[in-house]
Amino acid sequence: MRAILTLAGRDLKNLLRSPMFYVIAGLCTLVWSYSYMRNLLEFADQSRMYMQPGQDAGMNIQRSVFLQHISQINLLFIFVVPALTMRLIAEEKKTRTYDLLLTAPISATDIALGKFLAGWGAIAVLTGISFLYPLFTRFVADYSMAPLLSAYLGVLLVAGAYVAVGIFASSLTESIVLSVIMALIFNIMLWFISQGSAGISNPLLSAVMEYLSMGQHFLNFILGVIKLKSLTFFVSVIGLFVFLTQRVVESSRWR
Repeated sequence: MRAILTLAGRDLKNLLRSPMFYVIAGLCTLVWSYSYMRNLLEFADQSRMYMQPGQDAGMNIQRSVFLQHISQINLLFIFVVPALTMRLIAEEKKTRTYDLLLTAPISATDIALGKFLAGWGAIAVLTGISFLYPLFTRFVADYSMAPLLSAYLGVLLVAGAYVAVGIFASSLTESIVLSVIMALIFNIMLWFISQGSAGISNPLLSAVMEYLSMGQHFLNFILGVIKLKSLTFFVSVIGLFVFLTQRVVESSRWR
């Protein structure tokens, strides 16, 4: 465990200190600031327009503002995470520091888990920045924190899946560009793997395809519903790709 934390801490510091992270954080902040303020102002205008004394217009800030904000976070992370995770293994292969890591007295499992935790930690920082927007909204609007916290738990789990996928893609090549492209393809495949399940006549196969729907599991968290099967799904996806990364790292030691 000490080796995992040491490696994760080293890589996390390198990620957070890199110019790439500051560029990504700055771009994300610009996008979130513009879109969130626009959605919030539109929500305020609609509230004033449709709300009458003693009458509820049926408007909800969770659906009107927070849902769009979280959807945009997820969309950005599909592209942002590969740009960060490619530094963790592919870039080390290119600079030949990966060879030193393989000869260090640590296991392939330590390397895979350490790299994953470093990438997840960096994305957690970006997630924390995005959380400031709805958090500061409490100064001007009253809403329940429980659904918001549930939604952000879902964001962290989805981001963890993207990181695990990105680490695996990064372990397959020393080409930074190819690593990013493969991670993007894998991330998109995770979202569309269950498409067309509605047209499947076999009930068992349809149920399996529905369970593999990342969007449906993510939606449960956004709606404030934390289900065991959704937690199991994300943990399984993360565990699968970390395991695949471990196998690739282990095979590299025998080359």
